[in-house]
Amino acid sequence: MSTKKCRVIWITDEFPPEHGGTGAIAYQLSNGLAQQGLDVQVITRQTVPPSPLQERCGGVPVRRLPPAGLLKGAGWRALPLLMRYVVRLARLLIREAQQFDLVIVSGMKIIPLAAVPVCGMLGKKTIVRIESPFEILQPISSESLSTMHGPVGRLVQQGLKRLQAAVLRRATCVVAISTEITELLQRPELRHDGVVKIPNAVEVERFKPVSAAAKSALRAQLGIPAAKSVLVNVGRVTRSKGMLTLIAAWAQIVARHPDVLLIVLGGGKGYWDDCEDEVLAYIRTHRLQEHVQLVGPSDRVNEYLQAADLFVSPSEYEGFALTLLEALACALPVVTTTVGEAAYVVREGRTGFLCPPKDVQALQVSLEAALARREEWPQMGREARESVLQFDLTRVSERYAELCCDLVGSSAAR
Repeated sequence: MSTKKCRVIWITDEFPPEHGGTGAIAYQLSNGLAQQGLDVQVITRQTVPPSPLQERCGGVPVRRLPPAGLLKGAGWRALPLLMRYVVRLARLLIREAQQFDLVIVSGMKIIPLAAVPVCGMLGKKTIVRIESPFEILQPISSESLSTMHGPVGRLVQQGLKRLQAAVLRRATCVVAISTEITELLQRPELRHDGVVKIPNAVEVERFKPVSAAAKSALRAQLGIPAAKSVLVNVGRVTRSKGMLTLIAAWAQIVARHPDVLLIVLGGGKGYWDDCEDEVLAYIRTHRLQEHVQLVGPSDRVNEYLQAADLFVSPSEYEGFALTLLEALACALPVVTTTVGEAAYVVREGRTGFLCPPKDVQALQVSLEAALARREEWPQMGREARESVLQFDLTRVSERYAELCCDLVGSSAAR
């Protein structure tokens, strides 16, 4: 193997300061690769307009390309904007061909349509990282497709699905982050000899349990009542994240357990399926103000998890929820829907409780089961922490670094 330093461009549609799992993991892994000695830069779209076009995030330089703003759910209106984005991306890769060896793409929807063919023409390697099974099942998101009625919309969907499959087969390597995605990639139209399963990662040194004294101090700092049993949810306040299901179940839980408090970290404004106003109205109507705190987006997620007793995720779909790993790493038992990799990561009755998505009664039953075993939460938390050490960011970054360097015939300069 050569001692040449591997030069990587990570391309993602989401990146901080936007709050989302895809952006968060792209940030963590791109910085993890840099710490492994690779030369890494990030290219993303300017999804939040105030974000600077160029800056350094952690240890990697980041460039943001127009168009600005959120396009998910925009339907036909998004198509010309996305096509211009694809063209800009292709031109950039061609112009800077001498400055990189390999491209990693987060997601398979739009970016690979430019990155994979252009890199193939330039003789560069490409890794496409599938973020969610829905990227395979729905080449156009259901929220966008709902605005693209008629035969033309169906033709666009079918054509894009074939194009995405053809492009994916031309990628050098495909990373599947979950068992479900690995199985979907066995379909004949998607079969690829270079599929590698690499899970999401968690910063176990940042997301870790704290002492009882530190937990009490955190509660005081964050304004959390000391005597409450505190459940935390981290994610967008949207329908697809199951927030309407959660708040409906929560009203029944509060009626039986008046000492509980639900803290929600995240917001819904600007997202296609925002339900924040509906959640607020439900809280007022059912007089849940003393039992629910909507904090909004926060950069103190680790502290809220460390101050909590239980984590709850009612999401309707996930690839491999980063927040689930973060909660388990903080030694929190979890109540979660069986989406993404949750059923493989959570041990029923030992590190958490599982229920199907979109089912208020099932979620309520799982919450009741968790609350009935409060005295066991410390032991469950210890086992939860042990169960996610295999997903330590350093270990996962090493796997990505080895994959990149093997593909380009170089080595990380440590």
